Amino acid sequence: MSGQSKIYDGAHSLTLTAMQGRLMDLDDCRGLRVDQDGFVHVLVELEHTLPVSGAAAGVPPDVADHFTACNEMVTQIDQHLTVALKMVEVLQESRAFYVDARNNDVSLIVDAVRSRAQRWKDPSLLLPFERTIAYIRQSALKAVRTRRRNAEEAEAGAGAEDAEAEDTKDPDDTKGTKGLTDAPRAAAAS
Repeated sequence: MSGQSKIYDGAHSLTLTAMQGRLMDLDDCRGLRVDQDGFVHVLVELEHTLPVSGAAAGVPPDVADHFTACNEMVTQIDQHLTVALKMVEVLQESRAFYVDARNNDVSLIVDAVRSRAQRWKDPSLLLPFERTIAYIRQSALKAVRTRRRNAEEAEAGAGAEDAEAEDTKDPDDTKGTKGLTDAPRAAAAS
């Protein structure tokens, strides 16, 4: 478990009633256009030029009004979406925190039951907790399998390194005397 936890003090509720009747529930978003790079500049330009020059340029008033309404709606959605995404993040992290704590409690319960059964020499105490003990055992078995697999991989990697080191050894090198001249080799051999 991470040691970095704190109580969330942000928004705890979100109401979308101001947007009631205007939110869309789509089956699929494929084919819908998205904002491209530079849209912010287009938005600023159109917000300033449409009211002044839109009619003279032939932009229908209902299109200009719809564009303005869409911009306002996107702004409202973005504000709510920021809060909603943070709330979803906090809910997911809180759930993970409490699932971890709950599993720690299950481990403590199993430890207590096993200890009592062992100390009292009464295995019948374990029977009502069979599924709980099996649940905890599966984590232990998974850990054993992982350690075994990691050890095998490390052993295989070390074996490959040994074989590679053996391949790169100089055949004239006898017992680490590589680089010695003939005279010291003869002395080292005697």
